[in-house]
Amino acid sequence: MQENNSEYPQKRVRRKDVSAWEQTLRWLDIKWYSESKLREKLNSRHYPVAEIEEAIARCREYNLINDAMLAEEFAKSQSARGRGSRRIAHELYRHGLTGDAAKNALEQIEGNDESSAQAALQSKLSTYQREPDWRKRREKAFRFLANRGYPLDIIYSTLDNEPDLNMPD
Repeated sequence: MQENNSEYPQKRVRRKDVSAWEQTLRWLDIKWYSESKLREKLNSRHYPVAEIEEAIARCREYNLINDAMLAEEFAKSQSARGRGSRRIAHELYRHGLTGDAAKNALEQIEGNDESSAQAALQSKLSTYQREPDWRKRREKAFRFLANRGYPLDIIYSTLDNEPDLNMPD
């Protein structure tokens, strides 16, 4: 039998009598969640619907969940990291941020796509210089920007403005 010493750390015993409110506070202490994600997580723990609704209501009362603010901050941070509006919209949806909150967040970063795509491409352009064929450079740059979630018109205009990615004269 294994003795209780420092070489073998003991497993943390998970209390089963934790209320939905306490569990929600624990999760929100670690990271922010949208209302729908919190509801989904609480449902997966098989809390009663009334207890889930009470916990969500208390979170709203204490302003612990605010989907509009969360969507706005998330969209700004993703845009600053060089992500396009299409990818940000998909990530917002994946995190349970939909409707007016997501729409308003996307409207606030709407004009950043062109400058963000140009900056993202500039950071990657030096790696494409090793490729001698301009077509392959352009294809790689296209895939890079498409994977970042930029709309096609932004991708084409960004690629057209970059002389290294066009046919030499």
